[in-house]
Amino acid sequence: MNRLDGKVALISGAARGIGAETARLMVEAGAKVAVADVLDERGRETVRALENISGEVTYTHLDVTREEEWTAAITAVTGRFGALDILVNNAGVYLGLNIEEATLADWHRLCAVNLTGVFLGTKLALPALRDTAARSAARSSISRRSPGSSGRPAIRSIR
Repeated sequence: MNRLDGKVALISGAARGIGAETARLMVEAGAKVAVADVLDERGRETVRALENISGEVTYTHLDVTREEEWTAAITAVTGRFGALDILVNNAGVYLGLNIEEATLADWHRLCAVNLTGVFLGTKLALPALRDTAARSAARSSISRRSPGSSGRPAIRSIR
């Protein structure tokens, strides 16, 4: 049994680099993974490569600066896999400019992706993450056999 067997992960900025490597490691650990990015063709290539490890991989377009795209991505992931256990806010941009070269528009783009994207992803994924956690807690509270029982399932506690 792998550490992430059955877990569902949504990874932003997963078309290449650290995001793609994170997706690979999670797939190898047994997770169902949604690769999300604005680089659609590169993201689909990443998914094709990961499908050789596991068929439980999908691609979804995601501009992390847009609330409606986060909502659509989370809906797509929960619709396909039935849950969301893990969110990796990986998307990010690097300007590669010193402060004298950077424009205010450059700065706003950096903040939109690196800060606002994390805020939106976390805020909008929380309901799905909580729902999955609550269902998991309810399932784990049902034991197959309680000491002294006849072997019928027993409910210890459901919150």
